[in-house]
Amino acid sequence: MNCRFIYTLLGLGVTLCLITYSGHYMTLLFLLLMLEAGVTTDVFFSHDWEKDFPVEPTESFNKFEDFVRSNFEFCKWIGLSVVFIQVWGLCVVSAVLLKAVGPYQNYESDDDIDPESMPLLKNDVQPTYVVGRPVSGSKSIA
Repeated sequence: MNCRFIYTLLGLGVTLCLITYSGHYMTLLFLLLMLEAGVTTDVFFSHDWEKDFPVEPTESFNKFEDFVRSNFEFCKWIGLSVVFIQVWGLCVVSAVLLKAVGPYQNYESDDDIDPESMPLLKNDVQPTYVVGRPVSGSKSIA
């Protein structure tokens, strides 16, 4: 019995668990996204894209190739949509991670902190001081 598929998935799962445990999963996601974008770009801009892939003995790739050629516009937009959604998801994950490691980690809600005390950009403007006689209370004419 040929168990290459099961062993491949098991090895991939163990590898992903180790990468996640070590904390370098964002690097892996970025590299996989760049690899996918490179393959997608090669398929869209190269007319001989099927020569880049190895020969498959089961002829399933030929069925896939015929499907892609007959529905090329549809497949092109689906591929671009998938890449766009993945980039958007990577941006959301990056934003969540940046928020988690940002300077204000110890509060539970955005409602707990006054927006005036937490500027978006660090602005080191010195406060302005007024020189003159201090005024206290109101003057009443009696």
